[in-house]
Amino acid sequence: MRLEDITVAFVEPLYEINVGYVARCMKNFGLSKLVLVKPRCKIGSEAFRFAAHAQDVLSEARIVPSLEDLKKYYDLIAGTTAIVTEELSSVRRWITPAEFAGRIAQQEGSILVVLGREDIGLTNSELSLCDIVVSIPANPDYPVMNVSHASAIIFYEIYKQTCPTPSPRRLPRREEVETLLHYWRNLILTLGGSEERAERACVMIRRLIGGSPFTDADVRMLLGVIRRAYDRIGSATDRQGQRI
Repeated sequence: MRLEDITVAFVEPLYEINVGYVARCMKNFGLSKLVLVKPRCKIGSEAFRFAAHAQDVLSEARIVPSLEDLKKYYDLIAGTTAIVTEELSSVRRWITPAEFAGRIAQQEGSILVVLGREDIGLTNSELSLCDIVVSIPANPDYPVMNVSHASAIIFYEIYKQTCPTPSPRRLPRREEVETLLHYWRNLILTLGGSEERAERACVMIRRLIGGSPFTDADVRMLLGVIRRAYDRIGSATDRQGQRI
């Protein structure tokens, strides 16, 4: 899937500020095609001000009278909603933004992502026009998000699946790792640590280099070695009558 194959439709927007913010979120995540379905607000200076550097997205936006007019132009239409039912009803059966992005990532074709109204979202009849429904899991006590905030999450998940993969970072060379561990082991032994302690510390460093997450025990061990080395250096300097 290519980002240029994705269009965003905003149904009956009520506030210019949200139109601007949606355009801005689109630009943030590489989307450029916006359709406004029967807007209930003018698209004026306020919308352009809040679009910031996405004014080109807003300038090129199309206005259409109904969502149904768009159906024939897209291979897949994804509706969005914050209102879901506990039972998987035929109309509001939904998937998460991450699941949606993963599904379309390896597919080709034209895709329309439909954002609902700020006040009532998309109706059941409008969702029935859609091939799939996307919803963002949120606090059940307050699941309804501002349309621009919700769109940012959805656009991010799409972008994450389609943006170019960064160049892989070079792993540390084996000889460099072994040299580091050699000096680390010798430092601990020089500071009076036991062979067993030095071995455990080297295994910990090896795991961290390999990508294991830091734990509180790791930080305490590193801090202990650094503190003892600092104290040793400080004592030697004091004996020479110098200030640190």
